[in-house]
Amino acid sequence: MRYVVDLHSHSGYAGGVGNISLETVADTMHKKGINAFGVGDCIQPAWREKYAARLEEREPGLFALREAAPNQEPARFVLQTEIIITSPVPSGGRKGTHVVLLFPSLAAVDAAIALLRSWGVKIDMGRPFVKCEDVGDVEDKCCALRRIDPAVMVIPAHVMTPQGIYGSDHPVDSLRDVFGQFADEISTVETGLSADPLLLALLPELDGKTLVSNSDCHSGALNRVGREFTALDIDTPSYDAIVAALRNRRIRYSAEFNPAEGRYFLTGHRAGLERHGASFCYYSPDQAPDDGLCPICGKKLTVGVLDRLLYISRVQSAPGETRHLATVKPAQPLKTLIPLVEVIAAGLGLKSVSGAKVCSIYDAVIGKIGTEADLWELSAQEIDTLLTAVVPERVVKAVLQVHEGDFSFQPGFDGQYGGLKLGEKVDWFGHCHVMNGA
Repeated sequence: MRYVVDLHSHSGYAGGVGNISLETVADTMHKKGINAFGVGDCIQPAWREKYAARLEEREPGLFALREAAPNQEPARFVLQTEIIITSPVPSGGRKGTHVVLLFPSLAAVDAAIALLRSWGVKIDMGRPFVKCEDVGDVEDKCCALRRIDPAVMVIPAHVMTPQGIYGSDHPVDSLRDVFGQFADEISTVETGLSADPLLLALLPELDGKTLVSNSDCHSGALNRVGREFTALDIDTPSYDAIVAALRNRRIRYSAEFNPAEGRYFLTGHRAGLERHGASFCYYSPDQAPDDGLCPICGKKLTVGVLDRLLYISRVQSAPGETRHLATVKPAQPLKTLIPLVEVIAAGLGLKSVSGAKVCSIYDAVIGKIGTEADLWELSAQEIDTLLTAVVPERVVKAVLQVHEGDFSFQPGFDGQYGGLKLGEKVDWFGHCHVMNGA
């Protein structure tokens, strides 16, 4: 059976996150077609007390609200958190590598809390920092987390963003540079919003590993929950079934951002930085200044995902065997999608995704189709037939353009999301843009 999961989110106890209601998330999950969702920050003591009081175990390792909405199959939650492993790296300094942890039970969560406290970790924050002395210490601590229960998952998070294992912040070129021999125990890595299975096929050391896509959402909004997700192939819902699907790459498909939409896709500097004002710059690979310095402020540019991927691919490949985007193929199926409320807003020519008109059309689509995940599995003919009678023609056109892949993004850079271009194709290469003021 198809089982749709989004296994990385945050609660109100993480920095930059509002007070997220489990009820709001559950309602959004039903509309999006998400079967199981990461509860977020599950080792934070105050949040652990709150969600444990609100949730009950329905299947092994899967939890639901004690008082589910009438006439709805309760949404399932998985016990999940994110930690930041800080350690020295070969490039110098200390890298903070973001890691998603999944737990099979509250008992395992409590064991992890006790273990982290024994290491002197401050767990009152949503994303606690786990300080390690060297690669061997990282390896030992990850092994200790796994010893809590064999079903505990250790998943490097959003691997290409600056805070990911391969990102530009204190860069490393291999999982082993941070995780040591524990790298061999890592079965699954998270693509993140700036990468997808096609781009990550450039990296030889990820051959054989499962690529999972999650929203990493900081709110319960329709364009945040399930903005990326993974459709697994399982028999009977349970935490162990999810883990088995991830470890054995039983993936029907992952729903991905167009990588260029991600906030760190190209190298550059956004407007608003010191000495920038309204000025900004961004570059495709091989277009950036040779010294890597911003022509506006003189500081180091934020190196983009595409630059990092091409560089690491060369480092990891044997001489003469470097992989190229034009020839690599993704190791698992993927769909490049846009959240439906954003598609509707684009079709209507609106900037806001939360207005009454967008929400009304969204409800009409879901009322006709079932869930957002169901929508993208229909044929173009089925979409045209089902939606033409209930939504404006220009919205139907926009949905079909996304369904058929007839869209692209002006690439994102240095924390700024890319801009949607329906009916257009934007080449990722050949960009060299410096905007001096507005």
